[in-house]
Amino acid sequence: MIDPHLLRRHKDGKLGILDLRIETKSGNSVAVELQVAPQPSIWKRMEYYNARLLTDQVDSGDDYGKINRAISILISYPILIKENKEFHYKFVKHDKRANITYPGSSEIHVLEVQKAKDAEDSPLVNWLRFFAAETAEEFTMVAQTRPAVAEAWGVVQYLSGDEEARRLAEYEEMARRDEADRQKGAYKQGLQEGRQEEKLEVARNALRNNIEHSMIADLTGLSLEEVKRLAADLP
Repeated sequence: MIDPHLLRRHKDGKLGILDLRIETKSGNSVAVELQVAPQPSIWKRMEYYNARLLTDQVDSGDDYGKINRAISILISYPILIKENKEFHYKFVKHDKRANITYPGSSEIHVLEVQKAKDAEDSPLVNWLRFFAAETAEEFTMVAQTRPAVAEAWGVVQYLSGDEEARRLAEYEEMARRDEADRQKGAYKQGLQEGRQEEKLEVARNALRNNIEHSMIADLTGLSLEEVKRLAADLP
């Protein structure tokens, strides 16, 4: 798994965040996103993120041959395609007249959770049923289909049912935040100390050039007393 943030192309550009981003052993980029509520712009959003999966693979001057497949997977609770009963769609560029698929590196998969409830058993259907489960009985039933699903159900039980586990997770999160705050404070302090030393050095150089104390104070932001102390300490 790699950083799920999509890179900014410009300083003020949008920083996209996916639910999960994976790079396979063969070098393919895979992005998985969960949609739990209707979103009018979901199709354009998926197309945009899929394009970014492609462009993020190369830097300026790189050869296009470095580009591997960019696979976006949307797991959707709302039904997006009402005119069809299928639950799995694979979208690629295709010439309908010639019936030829473009030999590109981009594809978008849409998995509709609600439709998978009545589909025939398969590993993919079982996972989607796991996403659709709402009660402990439903989770347990789906968990019996595959060891990997059973393991996922065990994790859900551990995190949701164990008060001590939740408390430990909260403490760990608090510790991470405290450490981040400490590092931020240390950085600010170091920055301030660096700026103060820079001001002092400018003032010393000005004193060596016999510039008036009041003018040095105005230029550096130091107090007149600080400038006088520097002058007294100069050799």
